[in-house]
Amino acid sequence: MNAAGAQQSDAALEASLPLPAKDRSVVAAPILQSCTALVTGDRTHFGALYGRAIHGVTTHSPRSLPETLLV
Repeated sequence: MNAAGAQQSDAALEASLPLPAKDRSVVAAPILQSCTALVTGDRTHFGALYGRAIHGVTTHSPRSLPETLLV
């Protein structure tokens, strides 16, 4: 198996995220890729993060991202 270009994880970063362990990698991946936005419809686990930036990544609902971009 060729791991070139595979997403690396950062255990310390994931541990610092205010989410259940199973959801931390979802936020850690865009942080590690230097993205500025994460879009998720999972309000149950990510709703508290909507509109908040963590390490430069702002979490959006599918509705809030277009609203943010058009303002």
